[in-house]
Amino acid sequence: MTVTDQVLILPKLGFGAGAFSGRYNEIDEKAAAEAVKESFDLGNALHALRDEMPRERYILSTKVGRYGATPADCDYSRDRVMASVAESLRRLHTDYLDVVLCHDVEFVSLAEVTGQALPALYDLKSQGVIRQVGISGYPLPTLLRIAEIQHDCGTPLDVVFSYCHFNLHNRQFQDYAPRFRAFGVKYLINASPLSMGLLRASRDPPDWHPANDALRAAAREAVALCRKRGLDIAELATRFSLDGNTDGMFDTTVLGISNAHEIRQAVEWLNAGPVTDPVAAETLQDLLEIFRPFEAYTWPSP
Repeated sequence: MTVTDQVLILPKLGFGAGAFSGRYNEIDEKAAAEAVKESFDLGNALHALRDEMPRERYILSTKVGRYGATPADCDYSRDRVMASVAESLRRLHTDYLDVVLCHDVEFVSLAEVTGQALPALYDLKSQGVIRQVGISGYPLPTLLRIAEIQHDCGTPLDVVFSYCHFNLHNRQFQDYAPRFRAFGVKYLINASPLSMGLLRASRDPPDWHPANDALRAAAREAVALCRKRGLDIAELATRFSLDGNTDGMFDTTVLGISNAHEIRQAVEWLNAGPVTDPVAAETLQDLLEIFRPFEAYTWPSP
């Protein structure tokens, strides 16, 4: 991932670290503690390496707005946004951030996002403190409405980040992508091709997963089919999302990872290209048929 004249050059596949929270799977406490310490040490490390790795050679992205698990933990006020950005600058020993996202925007009113948080971020962008401003969240209609508002007021969003909307059971992001582009959004990020752990065989999805019982049952059927045929549903799901990203529909796909093995595995899947093995290709079509009843289904959020 690089920056050229304030233009983001994104890889085909990115790695999300949400799995380190332990919400998606069990995490070794020592490894989790080390990961948290690592995140706080990152700023010091980047500062120490500033001569070997100049700031312009890497991207720093962060989020503002949500600071806990419930809507009560959200604060999109101008003062809190400004304080969050200042805190990130201090911790990372930098004088600018490449991307700042208003996170989980559906948890608060549109007025809080478009009337307080985003104007604060655009003020910082005009000062050179932020290069790209965006939003993240689940409901595509909400994200699109914010994109429309920002377009109409002359400050279009740079980045829109959504999740669980381009995978085996839901491909609605592909219908929304051109609409976001029409409102001036430069970068679209598709996250969670495994639908927050629903499309994997290594462990059951977390109890809190918002999918309804019918979709959960379909996922169990899909996992069983892949297992019967000696295939990994996580691989097929990931490759489906990557292969389906045609004509620059999305700028990158973000996959949650929790260890080094999963990183190596994901890179192998990326490099494998389209699914061409006859059994795997047939199974992929069977999976799409299993999930066909859910093509228009989205779970409530929040």
